[in-house]
Amino acid sequence: MSGLLRYTVLSDGSSDRALLYPIRWALMEMAVPVESAQWADLRILPSPPPVSDLAACAKRALELYPAELLLIHRDAEVASLEERVEEIRKKVSDVIEHYVAIVPVRMTEAWLLHDESAIRCASDNPNGKVGLSLPKPKRVEQESDPKETLKTALCVASEYQGRRLKKLRQEFGIRRARTAELIQDFSPLCGVPSFKAFLSALEAALKRLGHL
Repeated sequence: MSGLLRYTVLSDGSSDRALLYPIRWALMEMAVPVESAQWADLRILPSPPPVSDLAACAKRALELYPAELLLIHRDAEVASLEERVEEIRKKVSDVIEHYVAIVPVRMTEAWLLHDESAIRCASDNPNGKVGLSLPKPKRVEQESDPKETLKTALCVASEYQGRRLKKLRQEFGIRRARTAELIQDFSPLCGVPSFKAFLSALEAALKRLGHL
């Protein structure tokens, strides 16, 4: 197959739209030209399929957002990376031939913790010097609660107090999205097992599709 890639991202929830940025980075690194990149927001449907019914979600996503490649996100949570990948395979292999499992351990925010500069900028204090106590890139998936780690880092980086700090906490969703948008380089995550697995699966799918 030749031409430009069309892909759709199916995720657990709206916050996982942040995954569009590492996906975009990976495709640029592989020099794969893209025609369309879509995020399947099934919440807009009058009667969306339950999140637990992954096969139904995948089928509906492709009906609404046609693509040759479906990237399917699931947080690992208490399961292992391998268990989640196998779960995705069993549920969607009859729905679409070409798909890629994206399974951050334990949740999407783990893939946003390696870029201190992006976090500082997203907190409105790009020149701040206060320590953020972020994990080393290779250890991000060992965080027990990456979402809370990111939220704390944004709050500390802002150096806000009182009402301004409270407002920042309330804007966490916006700040998280801005952090993802500001990250230009995801290569520090290449030593993280879950990110390596995503890159390998993506490369394999692109080769099968003839884009590599």
